[in-house]
Amino acid sequence: MNTPDDELVGRALHARDSQLVGRITAVYQYPADIHAPAGVAAISGGLLRRSHLVDLEEAAVVDGALTVPHDKHTINSAPHFTPLVGDMLSDRDGVTVREHYWGAAQPA
Repeated sequence: MNTPDDELVGRALHARDSQLVGRITAVYQYPADIHAPAGVAAISGGLLRRSHLVDLEEAAVVDGALTVPHDKHTINSAPHFTPLVGDMLSDRDGVTVREHYWGAAQPA
């Protein structure tokens, strides 16, 4: 995915089956010791407007929306988070997100 982070904010985020999950509210990078250069998107959506972090590895822009290789249940069951200051996840949040989507954090 070669879309700049600032161009992702406001876009719709779709699960792998093209189902709308929410809108991107921010984009964050992983700590340097976690090898995940695509980063994560913060999304807000659903009936309760809860915010989740979504790993962007293997994501692609399709018809103007960002589509990720995760199903809606996996995204909606991601840990909730409080909006961050800056553009970098904490070590703990980075590990938690990578483990949720891929099973384990990938060390650099």
